[in-house]
Amino acid sequence: MAREQVLEGVILRRWTSGEADRVVSFLTPERGKLRLRVRGTQKPNSRMGLLTEPLNRLSARVIEGRHQRLLVQPHLLRTYLQVRTDLERLSAALALCETLDRWLAEEHAEPEAYFTLIQALERLEQGGDVATIVGWALWRWLAILGYAPDLSRCRECGHPITGGDWQLDAGGCVCARCMPSRPNLTALSAEQVRTIHGWLLQAQPPQEPVVGAERLVRAALGYAESVVDAEPRWLTFWERLNALRESG
Repeated sequence: MAREQVLEGVILRRWTSGEADRVVSFLTPERGKLRLRVRGTQKPNSRMGLLTEPLNRLSARVIEGRHQRLLVQPHLLRTYLQVRTDLERLSAALALCETLDRWLAEEHAEPEAYFTLIQALERLEQGGDVATIVGWALWRWLAILGYAPDLSRCRECGHPITGGDWQLDAGGCVCARCMPSRPNLTALSAEQVRTIHGWLLQAQPPQEPVVGAERLVRAALGYAESVVDAEPRWLTFWERLNALRESG
């Protein structure tokens, strides 16, 4: 007999399945990430297709069948209209959803990761600084998932440091004395290291923009590449978008 449960969650990603259906990645606080089939999304005039777009926050019934899980009777809670009408914000929001989909295992509840995503989307909707919000969310997720780096000591010699250079391949701070022995480092100031440390612990998104936040986003993804996953596909597009915006 099929089991049913009403769950709230966010659509992270979607894939076409057959001629009429769709498979979605649905992130919930209680059960984590679920892969669910949504029937009839490709049919003309189907509301199911619109309701199961990425970023949508839903309350939906999940049916556990013998061979598949179905998402039915979705009720739209939040669609983030201001994000969807701004290319930079939309790109950032979809990037966060893609990243979390790649970083999280299926059916493993991470409520803090879920609520961090919700807060990031709400802050983007309110007009917050895009790079700052993305940077905060990435570092916060690394902390929640147990991958927070040690920012207090040099990875090479173990001496306490307050700043230095970020080592992308090994994921740690390197003091000035050890720097020459490690090529290909991404330089971060002591202030930037303190910002990262704060983001690892900060449960709420920053209200004010952080200067140089784009560099902290790259540092997060470089570090994550060695401990979580390969570089997300959205990074190159997002950097090109930033370059176009800065060129006017």
